[in-house]
Amino acid sequence: MRRIRQVLLVAATATALAGCTSIQPRENDEEKITLSVLAGQSTSDAGVEDMIDEWMAQHYPQVSLSWECVDWGDKFHQQMQGRFAAGDVPDIMIGKAQDVQAYARLGNLGSIPERCSRKTEDEARKLVSVNGKVYGMPYNAWYQGVIYNKNLFKAYDLHPPKTTEELQHIIAVLEQNHIVPFASHYQESWKVANMTMQYMMNDIFTDNPAWGDDFRSGRSNFGGNEKVIKSYENNRFILEHSWKDALQIDQFESDDRFTQGEAAMYLTGSWSMQFANQYGDDIDFGIFPYPNEAGDAKLIRETNMTFMKSADTAQEELIDDIFFSLLEDQELLQEILSFTQSSSVVKGIEPVYRNRIQADIDRYEKEGKVIDVTVGNAQLVWRFQNMMAQQQLLWMKGGKSLDEILAYADQNRQLSGYALAEEAEELAGSGLKKGSGDKEE
Repeated sequence: MRRIRQVLLVAATATALAGCTSIQPRENDEEKITLSVLAGQSTSDAGVEDMIDEWMAQHYPQVSLSWECVDWGDKFHQQMQGRFAAGDVPDIMIGKAQDVQAYARLGNLGSIPERCSRKTEDEARKLVSVNGKVYGMPYNAWYQGVIYNKNLFKAYDLHPPKTTEELQHIIAVLEQNHIVPFASHYQESWKVANMTMQYMMNDIFTDNPAWGDDFRSGRSNFGGNEKVIKSYENNRFILEHSWKDALQIDQFESDDRFTQGEAAMYLTGSWSMQFANQYGDDIDFGIFPYPNEAGDAKLIRETNMTFMKSADTAQEELIDDIFFSLLEDQELLQEILSFTQSSSVVKGIEPVYRNRIQADIDRYEKEGKVIDVTVGNAQLVWRFQNMMAQQQLLWMKGGKSLDEILAYADQNRQLSGYALAEEAEELAGSGLKKGSGDKEE
């Protein structure tokens, strides 16, 4: 039954992404306005475009959306850069909050009107502001940390750890009782990149939000940096206390096993609750930050779906009106929040559903123990994070030493930031593209 469920979920996701490439023609297409949309999606976002299409048919029947949906981690930035270079900029782009910082500074994004921006939470709005103007419309957010099986913790009198020593104690108790401490999967490099940034947020970027700038200028390095080394070693630590085949399995298998109670903890994001809410009904889940040495780690928020518009679109007023209506329509927003297992960044909107980690999320928010990962993601861009995650996998599989991959980061430090057009052209010509050919086959 587990394999059947996994196949069905993969098939559903593939179907949603496949349906994203185009829309069915409607009557009187020649009278309609067509807006092009480039949507960078994470796994749990696939299918949102269908909800928006249905909503558009009701509220904007004269407008047709021509969707192109791509994987945010693998293809979105490549598509954006290619479109900008060719002068074929989509009318609407849907990415993440951190994307705004890259593309607005290059003059490619149009500003968001105040009637839209004032409806989003203040913290989210700051993340999409450049030089005093707002260039993105944040819509929802995920939370990242260690999702844990409260039933297992209660059975062995365990409590969420705040320090690495407390985490080591929990692992010792679980392993003494033949329980796998961590669910994990390393088939996808994005997973390693996501985990690494969680550590770096609490150990590096909370102390120095401009650490990436220091790294590019040579004031800081990966090599010899104890905090960076610790962040990388955390990934190997989790691997050593996970399933023997963790390097070979994918996200769906890991999610499935975790929701069947086959591991006690899972360093991931609330997107995994999509699977947990379908299965594992008898398990009570919670979430806590992965502990750091200081014992002051915070839960991580990721401002996810962020709407942007082209600076050169011929339909600026129409797009502004659509954006405002998207923020106003609580029914659609609630539907998307429930489907993606995310939280709202629209003022005054609380999800009508309550997933099984929401109580913990609310508590961390109330106590001010939440940080937004957009800070780190804007300092070390995704292509660099993913490139280094591929290097980490080589190290974890025994193909390279830790010193070698840290030196690799320092040698390629200029790839860690948002390049201007001339710089991007030069880097592309140098052969230092994503993964630099080191991706494991």
